[in-house]
Amino acid sequence: MNTFALEIWYDEGSICTFYTVRWVTDDDDAASETDRFFDTYAAPEHPLEEKALQLFRLITESIGNRYGATNDFFDRIVNRAQELPPKPKQWVEEIKDLGINFPLRLFCYRVTENIVILFNGGIKESQATQDSKNLSMKFYEAQTLVKKIEEALQSEMIEISDDGRYLQNFDGTTDIIL
Repeated sequence: MNTFALEIWYDEGSICTFYTVRWVTDDDDAASETDRFFDTYAAPEHPLEEKALQLFRLITESIGNRYGATNDFFDRIVNRAQELPPKPKQWVEEIKDLGINFPLRLFCYRVTENIVILFNGGIKESQATQDSKNLSMKFYEAQTLVKKIEEALQSEMIEISDDGRYLQNFDGTTDIIL
């Protein structure tokens, strides 16, 4: 597997910090995996633009600023990674509004209720994520990334900051390359 960096994607919410993955390549301008997802589906004129924007608001407003990364939002666990959005629930209005047939999936990994790592995703075209042509490779990639991140956390190469909102290397630096 290639080398990747964990970098902050969104930390302006009052409760949760979101990280993303950027592949370490010769091209320093390469977009992060999460940016690639939103650049594709939230693009003007894309048929799923409004759905992608709904998912963006769920992440930044509902999880990031209102509730945190609680179990209500992380109930689609596939092997090690999770999928957003969660299954509809009557008691969380923001989730209920997305509906049962929401067409997009974004893979992620919940480290704590205050830290989530977002990957890439796509259109869910069949019952099982792994059977969706658009998602199968991203599903496999997310599983591999989570495994590597879990290993770094367990070996304490990566630690959670004292305030619980950020990831850092064992020596306190924040440039995380795995």
